[in-house]
Amino acid sequence: MTLKVYCDRMSQPSRAILIFCKMNGIDFEEITINILKGEQHTPEYKVINPMSQVPTIVDGDFTLKEPRSTLKPVNLLIHS
Repeated sequence: MTLKVYCDRMSQPSRAILIFCKMNGIDFEEITINILKGEQHTPEYKVINPMSQVPTIVDGDFTLKEPRSTLKPVNLLIHS
């Protein structure tokens, strides 16, 4: 299953995740959430991340919702 990264490239934490995934050869699907248009506040996105923040990482049944703590778990996922 492909990792899904919900992000906006205007967000520094989002860019960090995208760069990390690309540099480590992680197969992922980038799903853009336009924060300038308020897409992080839509009911559909709030189901994925009730805190309405980006980035959010989804890997099967596992969802990582805290943008400041995303790099370490992703690193553990690829090296386990």
